[in-house]
Amino acid sequence: MQTASPRAVDLDRETSTLVTKLRSEPLEDRGVAGALTIERLRRLEEEARCSGTSRQAFQKITSARRLLGDRVQFGPFTGPFLNE
Repeated sequence: MQTASPRAVDLDRETSTLVTKLRSEPLEDRGVAGALTIERLRRLEEEARCSGTSRQAFQKITSARRLLGDRVQFGPFTGPFLNE
């Protein structure tokens, strides 16, 4: 049986663009799009913790969550990170 190699988890361009757009709007005007984007980022961070990613990609995901006002903390994560 062949083992799947780990894949790097990272933000895609569309999610990055959406985070930037939502960040420029007042918190009260973000509505459902803001809540869904935060939830997507939380799931992406969880996937990164389980399957691996680079330090830079992990930082981008957690920073995007903070930019949107998400203060939920999953606790510190020190790796292992994929080789960069």
